[in-house]
Amino acid sequence: MDSRNFIYCAIDFSDLEQSKKLISKIQKYIGGIKIGLEFFTKNGPTGFLEIQKLGIPIFLDLKLKDIPNTVKKSAQNLIDLKPDFLSIHLSGGLRMVKEVVSIKNNTKILGISMLTSLDNADLKSFGYNSSNLDYVKNLAKIGEKAGIDGLVSSAHEIPHLKSSLNNTKMLFITPGIRFLNNNKNDQKRIISPGQAIDNGSNMLIIGRSITQSSDPINSIKSILQDIEKHYEDKN
Repeated sequence: MDSRNFIYCAIDFSDLEQSKKLISKIQKYIGGIKIGLEFFTKNGPTGFLEIQKLGIPIFLDLKLKDIPNTVKKSAQNLIDLKPDFLSIHLSGGLRMVKEVVSIKNNTKILGISMLTSLDNADLKSFGYNSSNLDYVKNLAKIGEKAGIDGLVSSAHEIPHLKSSLNNTKMLFITPGIRFLNNNKNDQKRIISPGQAIDNGSNMLIIGRSITQSSDPINSIKSILQDIEKHYEDKN
């Protein structure tokens, strides 16, 4: 097991050169990077292609959601860039998700279930009476039916999702990764790296714990040690 493959660093910067500099520094210690809205709205496809030249796997995390035809056409523009992964909101509905899956080519489509910045209280404020777990399960079933490649959810939910889904090849992508003594920032449903792997995560999205560290490489090494410790304890 190469623990580095689990780690995808969230490049949440607007500055292209700052992003390239950090990626070049850490890329041999991680499995890939996540590019989100902040970077993409500043640098667009041109900036994405500049990052792609560094030769590292890229998860393009734009969380698409709109009417099916709009999302399909937008997703096609993004898939033409050849990201390794692309995210869409499962709450956009079965038809929308199917439209994107139908054109995915070699890009894996990842379904966003419930943002880790939300919890049960937020669901209630939206008018949902179900628990966050039931809400995520329902969205996961939509994604499975549409044929997505992976689910983005809190690692707390993965064991329950694995038991409720039929697709044994489904990937599980986990944001909200923190060492438990770290600042949660705007995340609510957090978990440590090793615990997430124990729960069945295939990809850990880790941003500020690395990008805001005074020593990013040492921070990554600490994450790798946490993963390997949990793996050894489990086996």
